[in-house]
Amino acid sequence: MLMGEFEHTLDSKGRLFIPARMREALGTPFIITKGFDGCLTIYPQDAWNRLTEKLDQQDLPHKDARSITRFLFGGAVEVEPDKQGRVLLPANLRRHAGIGEDVTIVGVGNKAEIWDTERYHEFSEDSAADVENAVERLSRD
Repeated sequence: MLMGEFEHTLDSKGRLFIPARMREALGTPFIITKGFDGCLTIYPQDAWNRLTEKLDQQDLPHKDARSITRFLFGGAVEVEPDKQGRVLLPANLRRHAGIGEDVTIVGVGNKAEIWDTERYHEFSEDSAADVENAVERLSRD
């Protein structure tokens, strides 16, 4: 289970330190790709394989299925942390997520997200009311 928030800084080469607890939960190698809401998503290999199987079952003549597949797979990179626990975030993925120097890694269950720290704080503040409303809706069901 991936959980918690970790703030780090990218080095001058675009490498990001992945905390030891998170590396252990992710295993190696793992996949980093474009995420939703303006972040990157980190998938452990088994979660990536399950996602791949689900997408393979979609009707590819359907434009939405093709768009999602292109979005996720086109930006995907398989990585293994170096001896210091760092992974290189490719420039195209950093651009997609608007990642600058300060980065927040967030565990979200079976995957994790990589955010530009300022963007993450703005998103968290903006979504706080949405989360409260969602909890209320779910508790009524």
